[in-house]
Amino acid sequence: MEDAMLFQIFLSPAGTPGPGIFEVSLLKNKNFVCTCPGFAGRKVCKHTKLVEARVQQNKGTYPLELSERCNKEDMERAMDSPESFRQHIIKYGKIEVC
Repeated sequence: MEDAMLFQIFLSPAGTPGPGIFEVSLLKNKNFVCTCPGFAGRKVCKHTKLVEARVQQNKGTYPLELSERCNKEDMERAMDSPESFRQHIIKYGKIEVC
């Protein structure tokens, strides 16, 4: 997804069939998208609903949870492009199990 901004990575619980890593991203039109099979058919899923609820609870901002290893320079580099932000979230972001 070109120009999509990754917000959260989810892992499926153990025992769930198929690949269990899904990404929720924000498109330029402000809609969330997910890479899970459920989203592909319905354009909504439990992952996007969870992210949207957190944004609403946090007054329009997603509360990113990052590793303590992340420093100010890492954050500045992450803002260079959607791809660098994605790599930053993969490296330092908290992965949710859902």
